[in-house]
Amino acid sequence: MSNRLSTLLALGASVLLPVAAASADDPAPGKALYEQRCAGCHDRASDRTPSREILSRNPPAFILSAMSQVMAPMAAGLSQDEMKAIALYLSAAAPQPGDPNPNAIWGPSSAQLPLDGPKCEGPLPPIDLSSPQWNGWSPRPDNARYQPDPGFAAADVPRLKVKWAFHYPGSKNGQATVIGNRLYVTSMSGAVYALDARSGCVYWRFDSLAATRSSVSIGRIANRPGHRTALYFSDWTKSAVAIDAETGEPIWRTKVDDSTGLQMTGSPTLHDGVLLVPVSTGNEAFARNDDYVCCKFIGSLVALDANSGEILWKTYTTDKKPEPYRLNAKGRQMWGPSGGSIWSAPTIDPARGLIYVATSNSHTDAFHDGADAVIAMDIKTGAVRWKNQLLKDDNYIIGCPAAANCPHPVGPDFALGDSVILHTLKDGKQMLIAGQKSGDVYALDPDADGKIIWRHRLSSGSALGGVEFGSAADGDNVYVGISDVVNFRDPKPGLTAIRIADGTILWNTPAPKTPCRWTNVFCSGAISMAVTAIPGVVFAASMDGHFRAYAADDGNVVWDFNTAADPINDVLGKPAYGGVMDGAGPTIVNGMVYVHSGYAGRSTANIYDLKGKEGNLLIAFSVDGK
Repeated sequence: MSNRLSTLLALGASVLLPVAAASADDPAPGKALYEQRCAGCHDRASDRTPSREILSRNPPAFILSAMSQVMAPMAAGLSQDEMKAIALYLSAAAPQPGDPNPNAIWGPSSAQLPLDGPKCEGPLPPIDLSSPQWNGWSPRPDNARYQPDPGFAAADVPRLKVKWAFHYPGSKNGQATVIGNRLYVTSMSGAVYALDARSGCVYWRFDSLAATRSSVSIGRIANRPGHRTALYFSDWTKSAVAIDAETGEPIWRTKVDDSTGLQMTGSPTLHDGVLLVPVSTGNEAFARNDDYVCCKFIGSLVALDANSGEILWKTYTTDKKPEPYRLNAKGRQMWGPSGGSIWSAPTIDPARGLIYVATSNSHTDAFHDGADAVIAMDIKTGAVRWKNQLLKDDNYIIGCPAAANCPHPVGPDFALGDSVILHTLKDGKQMLIAGQKSGDVYALDPDADGKIIWRHRLSSGSALGGVEFGSAADGDNVYVGISDVVNFRDPKPGLTAIRIADGTILWNTPAPKTPCRWTNVFCSGAISMAVTAIPGVVFAASMDGHFRAYAADDGNVVWDFNTAADPINDVLGKPAYGGVMDGAGPTIVNGMVYVHSGYAGRSTANIYDLKGKEGNLLIAFSVDGK
């Protein structure tokens, strides 16, 4: 093995050793195995499950990695050769009979896959970290998702038009990070792209070993010869990853947890040479399998040295370790406590030397004091300084009450899935703003161990309801999107403005009902995607594919663009579609607005043929499309 290949393998780049692919020229074994083990979910994809069409766009190496990592519980009992057969059968990038080197597909995939857009001409411009930027989940570490200098005025917003669109595989993709004329974005296909922010051409593509949906952070890196600037993200190999932001070359990869079913969803936060990585799980889905060992996962925050990848500290959301505590309905041993995922980006409070995280529900009925909580940790050591559990005993897994692993009683799944906002009032006093899937919005006192200052319940919430991916705050108000997509009692999807100083509700704009290309429950005005604000305007997208701008003073809609109704020509000149808008929100910088349209499984329905029309676009808008 060459030193180069050894290094890449150690770093976890998209390289696998060549192997004998017995099924490469015969799809029958892979077809039979797929139909037996996989088709039941992926041929009838819904919610979080990617469709077969989406899977087929990924290279075999990626599909194999998924079966070995996040999908390991579903692939249990399959041999390596059987998993390879399934990967080769599914992938449109698999070698065809007669290919001179059919095993090459298990080699460096970045060299074999298309860039998904035109290659940028000329030398790469240097990265200037002093240029206008949106770096990570929010422009500032307070996670307010507020861009004070968008590069256009509020009066220009009605003139926003599509400048370019980038159509790429994967879905539930990451939010755009922009540094000057560079744009970086991740993909659930495992691809990380560096694009030109003005034109959408591609500088490079890096293929990670597994899915990634985190927003990336860019920063200087030291003591790494040949590397000046690093791009940091996490992927579903349970790892934090650093690659060269100039070239896409790998720098380091560090596994931060080894629990079964990890889903690295929250965006890492880079602060003062330390990368803070939130850890979350898919346990609540896997535990619906009655034979799954439920449940040993505990959410955590991991701090790594940004230069070396060395783990500095790791803090779990509860001090209690999972232990055997009772048998499930089929007599299998259950473990607890479990849960307390951190689904969102950590928030930095440099003055107090603290990090704030919001946590998800518990998975078992063994008490978890860190579930559905806001937790303050010491930046240097990770020590928990205070913890405010906003809802106790929210014990939840999917499939209850039928699943054998169901907790007693079953909770409502009212996770806190958004990043805490650290807001400073005009008199200097600070508050923490947190949203919950219950429909609650809280203002907490960071100087009183997170004591509640005010609270509003904007809806009755649901498992996919209330506040989902995040709110935005300007100098005076917080703007809260309500989803309620599966709230069948009294759904209240829409956008609400609350004055932070005293908790006064200023306005509420209910979501309009509009038709969609798809016919499932996600044809909804639900505002689940994270919200973004600029002076005078709030941008919020809904699941029906509409991307809207609201006047900050009264909530009136001043601009509305349907990303999903008609095809949009991508940077290759091909027609492509948007879809459900959910997840990571709009990025606004340097006169441009970037937003993702398309979310796995939600823009399709079995009763409605959308083949070739599934939504998966990164769309760039500018004033008059210039």
